[in-house]
Amino acid sequence: MKQTDFRTSIDIELSRLAKIEEYAAKHNMDISDVINTVLDKYSKKLVRNPVSNDTLVKYQKRGTKYESVHIRFSSIAKKRLKDTANLYCYSLSYMLFLAMDFFEDFMNGVKEFVRPCFHSTFVRNSSGFPCFINSWGINLDEDQDQDHFSG
Repeated sequence: MKQTDFRTSIDIELSRLAKIEEYAAKHNMDISDVINTVLDKYSKKLVRNPVSNDTLVKYQKRGTKYESVHIRFSSIAKKRLKDTANLYCYSLSYMLFLAMDFFEDFMNGVKEFVRPCFHSTFVRNSSGFPCFINSWGINLDEDQDQDHFSG
């Protein structure tokens, strides 16, 4: 785990958790990486048609068929997912619940989660219209010689 990772828990329906665990075991992936991939691809699907909901946060119905699972996000992934979840008034658990309907499409051929190197967010212009923007960054390794980056 990298120092910038953020840990939380997410409620997952047991039948959907079994699908995640099976995929992770088959492809030698971490469960967090599978969940990150599904949420990342679903958030990208949502941002193609941004709609702001002026309602309370939506949660899936919680019963005995759910388990609270500890997962990790990079700080960039957490911020991007929370921005998308806030715009749609979804909890991350509910967003994953909806995203799992596309699991086979999203995970087709995926064998590792590629950590994001940029941040995407929604902003509102002066008329209140939500716009999606990207902020790019450079990931520099601390051991890397950085002299050629100085101006």
